Formats: sequence, C-alpha cells, structure tokens
Amino acid sequence: MALDYPVPEMDVTLQEVCRILQLTLSPDLYADFKSTLEKQRPLLEEAQQKFASRVAGQENWVTEQFKKSLLSCTDPLSTATALPVVLLPSKAKGCNQLKRAAALLWAAAKLYSEPKMLEGDVPMEQTQQSEVFAATRIPGKSQDEIKVYPESIHAIITCVGGVFPVDILQRSSTSEPLSARSFTDIYNQLAKMADQLTTGRQNDPLAICSLSALERKSWAIIREEIMEKGGAAAASLQIMESAVLSLSLEDCNAPSELADILNAVRLGGGDGPCLRYYDKVMNLVVFKDCTAGMVFEHCAVDGMVAGLKPKRPV
Repeated sequence: MALDYPVPEMDVTLQEVCRILQLTLSPDLYADFKSTLEKQRPLLEEAQQKFASRVAGQENWVTEQFKKSLLSCTDPLSTATALPVVLLPSKAKGCNQLKRAAALLWAAAKLYSEPKMLEGDVPMEQTQQSEVFAATRIPGKSQDEIKVYPESIHAIITCVGGVFPVDILQRSSTSEPLSARSFTDIYNQLAKMADQLTTGRQNDPLAICSLSALERKSWAIIREEIMEKGGAAAASLQIMESAVLSLSLEDCNAPSELADILNAVRLGGGDGPCLRYYDKVMNLVVFKDCTAGMVFEHCAVDGMVAGLKPKRPV
C-alpha cells in the first residue's frame, strides 16, 4: 500500500518560521526579515510550485532526498552512518552462540518472506522496508548506491575463520514466493560450518570486511579493481554483496556496560579481524555469551524502522 508523504504548505511553513524568528531576532532584524519576505514571496511561490510538481506521485520524497545526501557521504560507514541496536538477551534454556545465531537468522528470514508481520494492523509505506534485506550499499567514486538482490536466499557468516554462506530462505518452485528455512536446517548449516573451523578448513581472510570500513572513494577504487580482475576475489565479493544479511560470530563475550555493547556491535572489539561488513544494509552480531545486536546502514533505513525490527520475531 503506497502512502504519499505530504508536501508541506508554504503558508504553514512561513508562519512557523516567522514565529521562531520573532522570538529570536531583535525587532529591527525581524522587521527587515518580514520586508524581504514580502518582496521575495513570488519567487518562493514559484519554487513551491516547481517542487510540488517534481515530487508528485512519489511515495516518500523525504526519504529520497535524505538517501541522496547520505549516499554522497564519503566518510567511513563505521563512524558515519552505521546504526547499532542491542537485542534483548535470549531467555531460552540451553541457548548457545550457534543456537542464538540460528534463531536470529530464522527470524530475519521470516520477516523478509512475510513483511506484513512487521506492519501488524497498520499499513506502512515501503520506501525503506524494501531495502533492508538482500540489499547492499555499493561504493561509488562520486556517490554510492543501494542495490537490491531479490533472488537471494543466503546470509553470510563472518567469524575469525573467514566468511561462510548459509541458506536461510527457500523456494519450492519458480512460481512460488520465498519462504524461511526451518530453524533446524539453519542450525545444522551453522554446526557444519563450526566443524570446518575446528578441523582447520578455513577460507580466505576477511579482507573485504576491512575494506568496507574504509573511506568510500578509496573503497570504490579498490572494489572496481577487484571486479575488473575477476577470479576468486570477485566471486567472493559477489556472494557477500548479494546476501540477504550478514551475521558476525564474535569470539568473545559482550562488554558489561550498554554503551560499550553498542560500540562493540557497531565497531567490533579487541584487536582481532574486522567482522562487520558495513556495505550490507543489515548486520546481525552474536557474542559468545549469546548477547546480540544489529547494525543498520542508515542511508537505507531510519531509526524508527530499525527500532521496529527487534520487536518482531528478530
């Protein structure tokens, strides 16, 4: 259901501006402002008409302008637009790190395949909802872009041993919609991955995660070189970019203080390898003590949408 974001009425906006400035400016300066405003009013009305025509029919023009601004930000995402959330500790008996990870992956798959679970009885506009899962922020030399992979069925697991794909969705036939794999299926895949780590069968180091934490223009140049060369590195990058989400398995317990947990969720902790894949719009994080968190890419999702996610199955 499309819900248009209203275009503000110029008279209402100007009334509020005048109210604020009358309280903050001296009487002389406020009189000058009012005089200038009356002289420039025809230009303002023309600009208002052009703006209203340009955004007519758009579901959420505010988000589009907001995204364009953030996607032009060249600062590292880790310190600029990464938005962390701490998840409530699991109350399940016998819960361990892999079980918590499997439960979170299953819940994310349910939300992705059944988006109305998040809406409840109140329809929500989809401008941001459509770019939470299976979406990646692709670095660009002038501006980044959000790319969505609607056919993706896998998540990627990042840990000290490397990066591993895990299927969390399935499609019974080409004509059927995606559905979540069972918790048991997802857990068994994680257990098999853990067995590979204990037997020393580890894959390539987590170079791409570290690269995604770089300044955006620098990362864009490096990514372009990787894709041009092709081979295993390009194939690995494509698997990561096309994933539904990323889940980081930390090799340590969460800090004791909430502020420190938020920093650890967003930035990682200790001197180990970078486990956050900042290009992925949604990152899950699970510590050894089963404390968990999420990292959202803010250019694709605002704080309200991010806050709603943990209140549902995740």
